[in-house]
Amino acid sequence: MLRFFLLLLLPGLLHAHQIAEITMSLDLKGDKIEGVAQADAAYMLQEFRGDEDEEAKDLAWLRDQGPDGWAKIETEAITYWRDCFTLLADGSEIPWTMDIPVFHESSPAFLTEGEPEELPMLNVAVHAQLPAGAKQLDVRWKEPFGVVLVVLTGTGPDAGAKPIMSGEQMTVAERSAQEEMRAKPLSVADWIDVGFQHILPEGLDHILFVLGLFLLVPKWKPLLGQTLAFTIAHSISLAAATLGWVNLPVQPVEILIAASIAWVGIENLCVKELGKSRLILVGAFGFVHGLGFASALAGILPKDQPEKLPGALLGFNLGVELGQIAILAIAFACFAWLGDRFIWVKRVGSVLVGLAGLVLLVERATGMDLVPFF
Repeated sequence: MLRFFLLLLLPGLLHAHQIAEITMSLDLKGDKIEGVAQADAAYMLQEFRGDEDEEAKDLAWLRDQGPDGWAKIETEAITYWRDCFTLLADGSEIPWTMDIPVFHESSPAFLTEGEPEELPMLNVAVHAQLPAGAKQLDVRWKEPFGVVLVVLTGTGPDAGAKPIMSGEQMTVAERSAQEEMRAKPLSVADWIDVGFQHILPEGLDHILFVLGLFLLVPKWKPLLGQTLAFTIAHSISLAAATLGWVNLPVQPVEILIAASIAWVGIENLCVKELGKSRLILVGAFGFVHGLGFASALAGILPKDQPEKLPGALLGFNLGVELGQIAILAIAFACFAWLGDRFIWVKRVGSVLVGLAGLVLLVERATGMDLVPFF
């Protein structure tokens, strides 16, 4: 059982990093590809990458590096992008070049613009050429610490944001007949994938919460009822937050999510069977979790494109529900055969879930880093 819980916590261990995502705008001008990524200068250096205990760098740090330090950042940035980022036309890799334009200016703007305590964000420029007649442009992303690449494509009604998880490949533009290459909109199926991956493997909070529900009553019918209530509730709050009807600061929401995990784990030790109060609590906690989703998806959901928003929300929420069912399926596969001995799994597992929730609660309320991979 302990190995199973460690396996579920493993994504947190593998995805330790200082940043959650890198945003890249990708512009197609005829057969020319121009990309601009917003990247943390310190994260481009291998020595600072992947350690959450490493103190965040700021603009003052970047200014102090001087020409030699900036040259090192650019060199290592190129190596990083070569390892992580691939462009493909009709399935074949295409070459690209990269530079950090501001480092080649006589008076870099960051020396005078911005407050010293701001993050050292830089524009990383990528240039490529589409082969003649190419019909599809894909981006492949493989990042060692699980950072998500958010690719912004198109303008106006064709604009879209495509989150690409590490290890994934996604089509970002395509054309038919003699038309120009156009940005490919994110489909409902794409949003289902985003929602699923938000649970497995990225959603440690939600994995713990669903395990807490499983440990009280390991039966499919009541569990599906609870996860459905949870999904309906977070669907409502996610939509409300996306439309601007509800607007809460991120930290209180994250604290409440941690509290919900701790509550479920502790309550499992005090009750013997599922009651209506648990279903109500699951719905209430689902509403809070939906606000957390809204914060995480703030830069991805098509808020300014009302015609695309329903499909995005539907696909994402369906993906979340499928992710929760996948967690339950894994839990049943591991423990369904235990019979009466499951009582020990319930007790030990509930203690672990409750403790994990309390650790998250303390960390998010105080800013302390008690367990690095959380």
